[in-house]
Amino acid sequence: MEVPTVIGLGLGFDGTSNWINKYLVDRYLFGLDEFRPEAYGIMRKFLVLWTFLTIFTFLLYFSLCPLVYYLLYTRRDAHGKNFASWDRKEGKDQVINEIKLSVFSIIVMAGMTAPFELLVEAGLTKIYWDLPTTALGWFYLTAGSPLMFLLFSDTCVYWIHRALHHRLLYTPIHKLHHKYKETTPFSSYAFHPLDGWLQGCPYHIFVFIFPMHHISYFCALAIVGLWTINIHDRTTCRIPFINGAAHHTIHHTGFTYNYGQYFVFWDIFGGTFKDPYNCAPYSQESRAGKNGSRKTKSC
Repeated sequence: MEVPTVIGLGLGFDGTSNWINKYLVDRYLFGLDEFRPEAYGIMRKFLVLWTFLTIFTFLLYFSLCPLVYYLLYTRRDAHGKNFASWDRKEGKDQVINEIKLSVFSIIVMAGMTAPFELLVEAGLTKIYWDLPTTALGWFYLTAGSPLMFLLFSDTCVYWIHRALHHRLLYTPIHKLHHKYKETTPFSSYAFHPLDGWLQGCPYHIFVFIFPMHHISYFCALAIVGLWTINIHDRTTCRIPFINGAAHHTIHHTGFTYNYGQYFVFWDIFGGTFKDPYNCAPYSQESRAGKNGSRKTKSC
């Protein structure tokens, strides 16, 4: 018995694609009652996955980003300040420009990502569907593969991101994402499509190298989307060795620091780490200045 869900949680991309084809495309677009996935051509599969990835990302972007923006950027405290220490100094049109770019980029990046998921459907990756029968198997499913996913993608994204700051790549590809130094949640997908796709490739390449359960893979990609929004909202929890929003804010203001995605290890190793808690708006000096008692200091 099939699970009636569009977002695919519990089905993975393969199950979601079949669900969309059976209950939406066949029934409402073609008026068919018979479900024959083996007869679907590559173009149909591609278009379904492209549409699904686009809609899913839009739902994530247009539900969470406005909520975070309202809570952290719009609401003011007794001193008239917002929690994100953001003051629109880069122009009142920043948010609308970020949304316009994000809409375009999400559509294009989803199309560029869909071929990876076609390979998943074709069984050409190391994704598996059966639940483990041993304690070691459960450990790998719940802890081992997610940790390996984080370490692998963090390593790859660090070096891809650092390469995108090379003078030959920065202006034509990555500069667009750095248009505004003071980011908002809407900055999270405001990339040149090639930029976002390159930094997203490690998440999909991982399953060609390492085994991963299909639900874990789907959840990991959803968490990546959440994390992308989180590191652009300028608010952070101070967790040791985690590359949070504070670190990424300093990346946008300082450009050549904190290239990491989840951890700070590669930045420390590569000499690109800068402690955000010594810089505005996260240092004690700047937090005091937020209430008008001191001047703030930037890095």
